[in-house]
Amino acid sequence: MQMELNIQARLDTDLRFNIETGTGHALMIDTDEPDTGESAGPCPMELLLSALAGCAGIGVVTILRKMKQDIRDYSIEVHGQKVSQPPHNFHTITVEHHFTGSNLDADSVQKAIALVEKRYCSVGAMIDQTAQITHTFSLKNM
Repeated sequence: MQMELNIQARLDTDLRFNIETGTGHALMIDTDEPDTGESAGPCPMELLLSALAGCAGIGVVTILRKMKQDIRDYSIEVHGQKVSQPPHNFHTITVEHHFTGSNLDADSVQKAIALVEKRYCSVGAMIDQTAQITHTFSLKNM
C-alpha cells in the first residue's frame, strides 16, 4: 500500500519559505547561513533532526506504553555532525533519550529503542543510508 504525503512551499522573503502540510499544519523554514540576516525559522537540516527525534520518540513511547512502563517525563536530544563539503549531509548523528519514571526497566527501554532503530522509524531508516546513527539513553527512577 502506498501512502502519499504532500506539502506546499511558497517563497516568503529572502531565503525564507512558508510551508503548509497536506494535513493543514504551517511552519516557516529559513536558512542557517550567518550572512543572510535574522533567521525566522529552522533550517531544513534542523527539521531533519527534528523529524528523527519525533519519529523515534513516537515509536519508543508507543512500545514502552505497551510494555506497561510508567514514563513520567521523556526528552530527546539529537546531535548531528555534517560533512564540510556540499551537500553538507550528516555523517554521524547521536540520539539521546532521557527518561524519568517509576520503576523503569533498562532492558525494556533498550528493547524499545532497538525496535525503533531497526523497524519502526522510517525517518531513521532513510537517514541511516548516509549517516551513522547512534542511540543512547538515561533513566531516572523516582
